[in-house]
Amino acid sequence: MKIQDTGRILIHGLFRRKRMIIGLNLGLLATVLIGSLLWPPGYEASSSIIIRGRTYQDALFQEGRKEQPWTVLMNPKDEINSEIEIIRSRPVFERTVEALGLDRPREIPEKGVAGAIRGLLRTVLKTTELGLKDAGLMHTPTEQEAFEGAVERLGRKIEIDPAVESQIIRVSYRDRDPVLVSQVVNKVVEEYLHQHLSINLNRTESSFYSEQITQVERDHKVLQTELVDLKARIGIVSLSKQSKALFDKLNTFDVARTTVQKEIISKRSKVEKIRQVREAQPDLLIPLPEIAQDFQVQDLENKLINLRYELSTVIDRYTEQSIQVTTARRQYKEVEEQIRRHVDHLLDREMVELGKLQAEEQALSQTVDGLKAEIELLPAKEVALSNLVKQIEDNEAVLSILRKKYQDSLIAQATDARLENAKVVSNASMPLKPATPYLLLNMVLALVLSIVVSFSMVFFLEYLDDSLRMPEDIEQNLGFQVLCSIPEL
Repeated sequence: MKIQDTGRILIHGLFRRKRMIIGLNLGLLATVLIGSLLWPPGYEASSSIIIRGRTYQDALFQEGRKEQPWTVLMNPKDEINSEIEIIRSRPVFERTVEALGLDRPREIPEKGVAGAIRGLLRTVLKTTELGLKDAGLMHTPTEQEAFEGAVERLGRKIEIDPAVESQIIRVSYRDRDPVLVSQVVNKVVEEYLHQHLSINLNRTESSFYSEQITQVERDHKVLQTELVDLKARIGIVSLSKQSKALFDKLNTFDVARTTVQKEIISKRSKVEKIRQVREAQPDLLIPLPEIAQDFQVQDLENKLINLRYELSTVIDRYTEQSIQVTTARRQYKEVEEQIRRHVDHLLDREMVELGKLQAEEQALSQTVDGLKAEIELLPAKEVALSNLVKQIEDNEAVLSILRKKYQDSLIAQATDARLENAKVVSNASMPLKPATPYLLLNMVLALVLSIVVSFSMVFFLEYLDDSLRMPEDIEQNLGFQVLCSIPEL
């Protein structure tokens, strides 16, 4: 059979089954259109990270000490692949899921008629799923299983690809929630930078200084508390001032005691002398000249002298039995008795004053003894205080050194060149339009697919069809020559 005859047969078959071709095309196009409209819209956000290759003079991971300096040459391709693996690391995904709550169910509001249909279908699926779970046909995941599932889904849905002919890594994520996609991408990038630092940076030195600072500060507070308690217990605010005050008090009370002791000696000697004189001369009215200096004694003594003169005059004039002599003698004896009573009163007063002075001397002695005891304890208190103060000063010096070392280590970390090779070029922003479905592309692909399918179906049916419909079929299959043909009316 000639080629032009075969083409004519095929074209004839296409036109003969044009209804089937049109039906298949319309059916496929309608199916793709409805599916695209009902398919949940997907939003996509992306961020870019630049990885700059470097030549390091120090090893990224410290090993044993070497006398020669390290030189590590990093291939840019290998470094980018390493950073991609760091982004895909489990700690990054776990912290992202935990921070954004990706393991918890979320409700996304649907809009429009298509959204209502999707919501209805989703409700039916959820109801069916709950029924299967209640019937025991489906397993209800635990919190740990839900978390692991969220980490696994994040690993599947996130896309991390290096840009062509550059040192850029693109991190993209697609989801039905337009706000969540940008949050997920930015959080993954943030956690990646933290993981990048924790891997490439040796924090042992700063961590050591931080721990030592915490320990020394704790010890310093304990020592300060002990110092305050010791000062409160021994009653010392300033040792030098306290010592000076104690010595001043001791000197004052010692002088006062010495003065009182002198007065006691004077009083005691006076009382003893009066007693001795009265015992030696019982008739003596005024035992000491000091007593005669008393005003009342002087008055009584003058009165007694006058009465003695009057008595001698009366005796010269009258007899012993006369009333004048008797009265004069009686008055004379009364004045003598007054002098004796007044001298006894003065002696009692001296004894009372002597007792007061002795009590005062005893109190002063106790005070002086107490001050001496406190002064004797001063060296021990001084040693205890000086030891605590010395320990506090030593801790403050050590703390100052550790803080300086800690700041130096932080500055060294901040200026480490290894921290500069990963930088965020652009953060993810919330998408305004859905990335999927691609309606125009889907319809074009559906049209091409429907044409291919319909034509293939027609060709296949024509291949299976063995009926005689063309004059060429009779000539080819039966070997007869066709004289004429009657068209179908």
